Amino acid sequence: MEEVTPLMPAPRRHRSLHDYYRILLKRRWLVLLVFCSIVAFRALMTFTAAPIYQATVQMLIERQTPRYLEQPGGAGQPASAGEEFYQTHYKLLESRALARKVVEKLNLKNNPYYANIFKELPPDADAAVKQRAEESLISAVLGGVKVTPVRQSSLVDVSFSHPDPKFAATMVNTLAQCYIEQSLDLRFAASHEASTWLREKLIEGRKKLEESEAKLNQYKRDHNIVALEDKESITVQKLEQLNRDLIAAQTHRMETETRFKEVSRGQPISQVLNNPLIQALKGQEAKLIAEQSELSRKFGADHPRMIRLANELAATRGKIGAEMGQVVQAVKNEYHMAKAQEENLKAALEAQKGDTQDMSDRNIQYRVLLRDVETNRALYENMLKSLKSTTATENTPATNIRIVYPATIPTAPVSPRKIRDLILGSLIGLTLGVGLAMFMESLDTTLKTPEEVEEWLEIPNLALIPHVEFPSGNPVQQDFPELIVHHGQEHLASESYRGLRTTILFSSPGQAPRVLLVTSSLPLEGKSLTSANLATAMAKAEPNVLLVDADLRRPSLYKIFQLPAEPGLSNFLVGELDDLPVVETVVPNLFVVTAGKIPPHPSELLGSARMREFLDLAKGRFGRIILDSPPLMSVTDAAILSTQAEGTILVVKAEAVPRQAAMDARDQLLEVNATLLGAVFNNLQTQRNGYYYNYYRYHSYYTGKDDSAAPRRRLRTPSHTGPLGWVKNQLDHFKQKSKRA
Repeated sequence: MEEVTPLMPAPRRHRSLHDYYRILLKRRWLVLLVFCSIVAFRALMTFTAAPIYQATVQMLIERQTPRYLEQPGGAGQPASAGEEFYQTHYKLLESRALARKVVEKLNLKNNPYYANIFKELPPDADAAVKQRAEESLISAVLGGVKVTPVRQSSLVDVSFSHPDPKFAATMVNTLAQCYIEQSLDLRFAASHEASTWLREKLIEGRKKLEESEAKLNQYKRDHNIVALEDKESITVQKLEQLNRDLIAAQTHRMETETRFKEVSRGQPISQVLNNPLIQALKGQEAKLIAEQSELSRKFGADHPRMIRLANELAATRGKIGAEMGQVVQAVKNEYHMAKAQEENLKAALEAQKGDTQDMSDRNIQYRVLLRDVETNRALYENMLKSLKSTTATENTPATNIRIVYPATIPTAPVSPRKIRDLILGSLIGLTLGVGLAMFMESLDTTLKTPEEVEEWLEIPNLALIPHVEFPSGNPVQQDFPELIVHHGQEHLASESYRGLRTTILFSSPGQAPRVLLVTSSLPLEGKSLTSANLATAMAKAEPNVLLVDADLRRPSLYKIFQLPAEPGLSNFLVGELDDLPVVETVVPNLFVVTAGKIPPHPSELLGSARMREFLDLAKGRFGRIILDSPPLMSVTDAAILSTQAEGTILVVKAEAVPRQAAMDARDQLLEVNATLLGAVFNNLQTQRNGYYYNYYRYHSYYTGKDDSAAPRRRLRTPSHTGPLGWVKNQLDHFKQKSKRA
């Protein structure tokens, strides 16, 4: 016999839009419940809420304050820069201080809308409790204020919302006017503070000016200063004159000193040579010498005339010597006088220098005091001018905030907006419903579609078996209701089992597996029902099909076929029987071996040589053998039997088996090298899932049958898709039930 080749598993895939549609269709009741709840709640809130009116006043906030009088500086106030300027005004419009001013101006404590805040106060409430009530009133007022800047402009819309439209308009207009008054108050307060400060500083400045002037006058009296500039000029002139005289005296002294030195060495000097008397005496001397020389040739030395000439010559020479002595003495005297004059001039110059330095020192101190006086006078005059200007502009109503368009009484409420609220509630309800459905779907780890079976288990899905409802009562009197393929009334399920038979027969390129094992991961997945109907389908296509109830723990095939429980497989395995305990069923060509008496250790019996002997005998008599085994996750019976079968089928109940449990069952089969043909997706609730509508419509058309004519409650395939289609299907179903009634 050729080896059986299992079908190739489908590749893993991601969820498609159709998968999400199936999830929403499956959980439509949850989505519809959340949707209707949100919409109903929103509608209740919308239609029961009191209408709210909103009044809006438009204001202009300029960066620069208008100037009506010339202020100090003459250039005006610099424009505020940056977004901080406007943000400050926006926050001030929403400030508690402004709200308090509005509350006081409108006397909102006695307003019917806010009077309850103070009515709840006890009569003996202290100041702290009253203050908290006032703060609550201010908070209530601020709760209705909304500031909306107009983009790319200096305009701002200030709105107030209230159930009374007239009160809303009055409130927001009062708020705008109070804000302008608050701005003026702040400016007046600033001007008043500046005036007060200037007055105080003016008194201090006047006092400093008087003190500095007194110091300057006292200094002038102490140093006998009348006109410092003239005296300073005279002192400088004297110093310059003395300096010039000293230079001249030094020059004269040097000249006289030179003549004095020449005279002291006996050298002729110009005063001697150029002296007229000495020159005359020299001429007389020369004349006498000439006359003496001439007479000496005639007379002797003793001649009276010669003696007379000698006496005259001596007298002349004496006069010359006396005159030269006087000239020399005059030169000496002149030298000494020049030297003395130089010394005197030096002393006078040094003295004048001292006087000049003292004058400079006195001038520095004088100018310090004078500059102090001038500075104090300038400060005093500036403060006096600023005080006059500030006093003049203190009460001038100049502000950079104006009301462009006052608020009018609104005619239509801004809340609730019924259409918008209902649309918004519908969107929120739909979003929450879909989100909750997806969340619940993510929490559901069961296998819900054949595609998930192929994706997670990596084995092919051999067939899809729909959910079948069996009638209640005594099953003996119901003509074998579980044998769906036999009685053929559930044509969709019958065709599914026939499709499973065809898939198994073509699962191998050669001969199909003769010994098939049907098992599941967990109990109550429908493996026995699948085994019975698969065997029935096999018996309708080929002779001699044997169905063996190998579930020696909780057998159920004898109930389905309404057969005696004993003798059965366990009786043969323990050696009580030598022949196969085969029982013929109501299905032609189908024979059943029941489980028999429940043994204490089924695993040892199923893995024994006696079990292999049973299969060998069965192969000799039957062309197809189907084994119904216990679940894989409960006991090891199915894993033991899978090693003796030629092909294993894993039954997976829709929306009941966790993915991990199914994967563990698959792994157990693969660990013992079992030939896993694939899975059967069982018990699909088509009434709660329209995903397979096209598939079942094809089968309905092929078989030419209508489920609505069945006597029992069977599968009903919807004839419409989508949410509206679901509503139509429910209406059709209600009509059908009415007709039956």
